[in-house]
Amino acid sequence: MSCMQTEQREGLAPSPVSYPWDLDWEPGDAPVEHFWTTDLKASSKALWPLLADTNAVNARLGLPEMKFEERGGQLHGSSGKFLTRQEWVEVPWEWEVEKSLTAERRYGKGIARAVRVRYVLSDRNGGTRLTIYFGWVPRRWWSGALLRWVNQWLQKRYTRVLAELDELATNTKETAQCYHLINDATVDEARLGKGLSEVVDAGFSTFDVGRLANYIRGASDQVLFRVRPKVLAFEWGLELNEVLGLLLQSTKAGLLSISWDVMCPHCQGVRREARSLGELRELGRCDICDIDFSATTQESIEVTFKVLPEIREIREVFYCSAEPARKPHIVLQHTVAPHSTHTTHLTLTEGRYRLRSALGDGPSLVLEVVQAGGVVDVSWTPREQCVESPMIIDSHVSLIVTNPDESQLNIVLEKLAHDSSVLRPSDLFNNQQFRDLFSKESIASGLQLEVGAQTLLFTDIVGSTALYSILGDTKAFNVVHAHFVALQEIIKSRNGAVVKTIGDAMMAAFSHPEEALLAGIEIQQMFRLGEQDIALRVSIHRGLCLAVRLDSNIDYFGSVVNYTAKMQSVAGAGDVVFSKEFYALPNISDRARDCGLKMQERRLRSSFESDKEVVLVAKLSES
Repeated sequence: MSCMQTEQREGLAPSPVSYPWDLDWEPGDAPVEHFWTTDLKASSKALWPLLADTNAVNARLGLPEMKFEERGGQLHGSSGKFLTRQEWVEVPWEWEVEKSLTAERRYGKGIARAVRVRYVLSDRNGGTRLTIYFGWVPRRWWSGALLRWVNQWLQKRYTRVLAELDELATNTKETAQCYHLINDATVDEARLGKGLSEVVDAGFSTFDVGRLANYIRGASDQVLFRVRPKVLAFEWGLELNEVLGLLLQSTKAGLLSISWDVMCPHCQGVRREARSLGELRELGRCDICDIDFSATTQESIEVTFKVLPEIREIREVFYCSAEPARKPHIVLQHTVAPHSTHTTHLTLTEGRYRLRSALGDGPSLVLEVVQAGGVVDVSWTPREQCVESPMIIDSHVSLIVTNPDESQLNIVLEKLAHDSSVLRPSDLFNNQQFRDLFSKESIASGLQLEVGAQTLLFTDIVGSTALYSILGDTKAFNVVHAHFVALQEIIKSRNGAVVKTIGDAMMAAFSHPEEALLAGIEIQQMFRLGEQDIALRVSIHRGLCLAVRLDSNIDYFGSVVNYTAKMQSVAGAGDVVFSKEFYALPNISDRARDCGLKMQERRLRSSFESDKEVVLVAKLSES
């Protein structure tokens, strides 16, 4: 490791060392500055998530706990007490993923008036050369000496912490777990034991329940403050439904609670935590991003779990605001000075991006990255109007942003991609265990939640009128009831959920289309013609839905619901009808052929799409 440092600079006097970037302190500032470089064996790609999580880095460094509060569209921070008390305002961070980050604070109380921290990463022989810079503006004449000592102390701490992070970056298994362990948790073992016993009694294995118990006892407050089921499933190496079932049953047993978190579409910060589904409202507000937004879109709500305070008191602990780690969708955030231009050279992965101002809901530029053949120079000014179609750009591109205004401009380049780590409301709505355990959960009257594309399966009894006439009301009712029970077992085994029953018909929903296909086949195999008292028709379709309240239940609404029901008009006993939209989904046609299905086209009269719509029909009773 090589180290370079300077003494305090007086005014604008030249520095005795050459910094690896342009310094832009305010005129009159006389900072105490220090920087050093170190070579690490891990790549910038592997190190970035660890370095960007400055909350975890600062905890490892042994820095004091911090508190943050949003006031007037700014993030205010504080730490310490009495003589060590510090209060500050966070300046918007700047970063470029895997290359650099800069944080700055302006202090209202403390030994400094300002501090600036910068990391710069560059490739070196397959590893990373990391440069770390600290610059302080002293508040008093005597605080310069103290801040010089702080810089030296920080470098010694960083030497140890960077060695730990370098090791973690080369071991992906440990990286996910590296910030979970604590030693000072206080747990009510009696309450915890009682709840765990109820979960075991509900049919869950003692191993999985014990794993959850250790998680509740040993995970950090940072992790347990928002338990994310998909992240937990990945870390534990389990299927999502296994983890989700365990968490739902633990919630029913009084160990956890469900939180419906309303997320800002720009910064993805939690703006509101609803304790029940009925508390969700139509609009949300983010003062930091200065936007009002719809709180009913598919991407605006994340479902998480929390440990109940009766089991263990959980605090949201901060050692830093850690903007880059909290906004992983943002690949570039930068402040452009008034009447100036910022140019940067980016290497982007394929996908869709959006370039916009960090504040407000003004004009933006949508970019589509391709591996070759796209535009290599992109120029943008915030005064430009939005273009409906995305600009096709190369993965290696120069971005030139001009700020023509009198005030500084904070810009953001974000990737517009589905976040596979987020549990959405539809993941619960399509889970039978959630509907069984929390049947009283319902959406507020009149509210419509966007749940995206859902796969719907309808069943109906063929000849139900004749069935009642032949068997009589009592026996026919028992047969119909038994058939609903059998259907629910099949649907639940295929990770779907029964949305509702209407007379002799049933509507179910699935998050994964292939599961719906297999459920439809299994249903018709169970109710094969001549082997049961009843015969069924099944229809399957996929499309955009809204979740609404109907008779205090969670129901799906929209043209896709009506169309799936309409498809049954061309189905006979033992038939499964597929819409072409569903059949064209990846793996569906191949899986249908593997199951021995032979398709026939039939024309469906429908007022939703056109006068005649083609659907595909398979008759399992003859296959």
